Amino acid sequence: MQAETTWQRNAGSQIVLDSIFAGLAAIWVTIAINDPRMDNTWKFVDSVCALLSFFFFAISAEGTTNAFDERDVLKFVYYLLWYNLGVILVGAAIGILVLSHFDPYFLRWVGSIFWCVSPITLRWCVWLGYAVIWLVLLWRWVHDACWLLFKNARKFQEYLDELDDKLPRHDRRSRHRFMRIVFWHRLRDEKTST
Repeated sequence: MQAETTWQRNAGSQIVLDSIFAGLAAIWVTIAINDPRMDNTWKFVDSVCALLSFFFFAISAEGTTNAFDERDVLKFVYYLLWYNLGVILVGAAIGILVLSHFDPYFLRWVGSIFWCVSPITLRWCVWLGYAVIWLVLLWRWVHDACWLLFKNARKFQEYLDELDDKLPRHDRRSRHRFMRIVFWHRLRDEKTST
């Protein structure tokens, strides 16, 4: 019997994660539709985002199961893209609900500080601020989706080889920028020990 590779050991957890997020997306559709404070346009956009994310998570869970059965690392990575898109959409659905509930209060508060700015300009600035905050909070998933779609063939193949345990152990180290910032003093010692 062949030993399991990194991606095969993680496939079960990915399926569970997809299922949890699919349940969250399904619940979110009912929350959005039954929200009395939301405008119908916002309800529609919120429900569409949540419903699409539900389907993306379902596609990801089923595809990850098939990839595991077929021992196909490329298929596993392909369905990671669907997972990332699902997280982005469910995050957008949550952001829309928050925006629809708190926009008037935040707009009034910001308007009291910047009273000289026109209400239309102020509204656009507040919405742009929401978009920036949304992008910052979902950056990891946006970055991962873009990486999977647009990274060059060599780097993508190295990633597949890493998941399939074809790279030597020392080549597999990958530290995200935020991790390097937070743990700069710990990672400095790691560099000297290797």
